[in-house]
Amino acid sequence: MQPTVLINHHRQTAIIVAKQGNKLQLIKLEKGQLTVSSLTAAKIETLGYRVSDYSPCEAAQTYLRHGAGVSKRARMYLEQIVHNRIPGTLNLI
Repeated sequence: MQPTVLINHHRQTAIIVAKQGNKLQLIKLEKGQLTVSSLTAAKIETLGYRVSDYSPCEAAQTYLRHGAGVSKRARMYLEQIVHNRIPGTLNLI
């Protein structure tokens, strides 16, 4: 899986961290504790997210320092990205 950073028209970011069936697992940078959400590629597009060229490793490092905390599952994915332990590739659409 290749992590991918997304950004929407409000300059909010998210990182796609996995694919499970027809849904993508992503972590959105938002208020409150960061968690992993499951959305289809169509729903992600509807929310205005587009692929960014921002480094997934840099984004993951920033997310890990999120003031409101990071869930255990989200932390696992983010640490894997930081330490380049993500196998395979990811096709968005």
